Amino acid sequence: MGSEKNNESRDYDRKWMKCAVIVSLLILPAWTGSGALAQVSVPKDIEAPVGNAVDTRQATQETREKWDAQRQALAEEYDRLKEENEQLAFANANLTQKRGDLEKSIQDLTREKEEAQRIRTELAPFLKELLNRLKSLVTSDIPFLSRERNDRLARLEVILDDPDITIAEKYRKMMEALFVEAEYGNTVEVYREKIVVDGAEVLADIFRMGRVALFFLALDRENAGIFDVAANQWHTLDKTRVPAIEAVVEMAAKHRPMEVVALPLGAIAPEGEDQK
Repeated sequence: MGSEKNNESRDYDRKWMKCAVIVSLLILPAWTGSGALAQVSVPKDIEAPVGNAVDTRQATQETREKWDAQRQALAEEYDRLKEENEQLAFANANLTQKRGDLEKSIQDLTREKEEAQRIRTELAPFLKELLNRLKSLVTSDIPFLSRERNDRLARLEVILDDPDITIAEKYRKMMEALFVEAEYGNTVEVYREKIVVDGAEVLADIFRMGRVALFFLALDRENAGIFDVAANQWHTLDKTRVPAIEAVVEMAAKHRPMEVVALPLGAIAPEGEDQK
């Protein structure tokens, strides 16, 4: 549609120029005094340059219009690229910040990894040392729940020697074993076990009073005794001690209410001189 208007404009300009030339030719003879010469020679000499001038003007106009259109397109492209550049600059700033944060996180993780490796290196022998201490404790302690405690330590040793188990799990198992051993000092309990008293094997109820003392009560309730730590053996007490030991056994088993009971503690004394 624009090209049609341009063509119409060129045709209009061309017609206008021709009319102007014809008018000039009609007027020119009056000035020159030779009408016949003007009618024949002047149009031929002038019409061609005038047409060229019109064509040049039209070409210039077309070039200008093209340039205007191109300039407008370039201006729009410039605005678009400028906006895109601003967006990219903003995105680049965000990515730069994220990169810095990630680098800091990587550095922190690297330090944590090195620290964890150092802890693992130092913790493994420490756990083995704790296990040896627990073994010594069980060996030198009063003999209560010996099988249960030794089995727990045996399982713990297998865990510590297993390379497929994480150091965190090994540490957790060790803490569990330490907690159980520590709780023995704060609790009382009654369990049934075979023991050797005066060279004879006896099935008795064992009363453990924390880590302070171990007492036994025969199933027939006729005999009772205490474990002599110094001699590392069971020692039968005087029969007068049987009611008291029977009472604490029943209280620990929750078969009777709590009450104050005198028990022989400390070193084993000769008959009639038991310490209370």
